[in-house]
Amino acid sequence: MGRRGNRAFAEGFGGGVRTGVRTGVRGSRPGEFAWSGGDYDNTNFLFSNNQVNGSWLTVGLRASPYYTGENGVPSYVGNNTFQVQAGTTVPVANAGAQFDPNGPRWGFNWSISMNGDRSNGALSGLWWSMRITGPNSSGGTGNWGTQALGMVNLGTDTQSYAKNAWQLGYNFFPLSSQNTPGVGVAGLWSGLQFNPNTLGDYQFTIDIRQGQDQYGAVVGSTTMTVSVVPAPGAIALIGIAGIAASGRRRR
Repeated sequence: MGRRGNRAFAEGFGGGVRTGVRTGVRGSRPGEFAWSGGDYDNTNFLFSNNQVNGSWLTVGLRASPYYTGENGVPSYVGNNTFQVQAGTTVPVANAGAQFDPNGPRWGFNWSISMNGDRSNGALSGLWWSMRITGPNSSGGTGNWGTQALGMVNLGTDTQSYAKNAWQLGYNFFPLSSQNTPGVGVAGLWSGLQFNPNTLGDYQFTIDIRQGQDQYGAVVGSTTMTVSVVPAPGAIALIGIAGIAASGRRRR
């Protein structure tokens, strides 16, 4: 993907919310995970700490509500898994131009830091990649991103990739690697055909590589599962429909 990749990747979305307790740690734990700025906080991140040349590389991931907690705060259910609600976002007043009224109720955040520092100098020589695989049991939603190489040089793109928040409705996710601007290589990913109403598990992995180019060794990685389930209102409607159908049969 080279130095920059698709500029559309840099799109973020409006603030996360405070979501309760931390979910724990994989690997070594030299200190607290740090996520600072705006409404983002340190809670409910899955993260790993790895020593790289005497420093601590921290790679964090979490699911979060899209724009507002009214979309349902993701629940951590153990085994590196967050549970989120299916369906499109609730209306959000004065949300700004980036708000997608057809977007899902959930998104995801990540953070990459070296000794808590996300500056270009601290992350120089590190390459970021992300792989997302959709639920196959729902007819196959495809995949996006690669773990075969580093997609982005964090030494030059820290503002977009050291810390960000995305949702799967962005217009670059359906594109194959061959059709993605700035990539143009066939076979890395097929494209993610996302539908906010599709139920099932999405697998997210961030790998960090070290080296002069994107083919260096993996020095840090974090994986999470996001399990999409019916929203409570949808479950209630299903129950009511079942009761009504049962009543008709008795007549």
